[in-house]
Amino acid sequence: MVPWEPLLVYALVLVWAALLGWLPFRLLERISIVDQIDASAVERSREATTDSTVICPHCGQPNDRGYTFCESCGGKLPTG
Repeated sequence: MVPWEPLLVYALVLVWAALLGWLPFRLLERISIVDQIDASAVERSREATTDSTVICPHCGQPNDRGYTFCESCGGKLPTG
């Protein structure tokens, strides 16, 4: 006679372990922010890295050094 209960429990444990290994990766794909990155803002920040400008950490726009707030979005600029 075959003990079906232990075999069924074993099969359920295998399925559960497979889901636990697969599910986090699917969730990470769902919440990925790679699609939300604004490539143009990154490029503008690379182009405008001169000594006379400071890059806004909120919107990525270059601003003249000495400004306290961003001309574009109004966010506080880093000092220094």
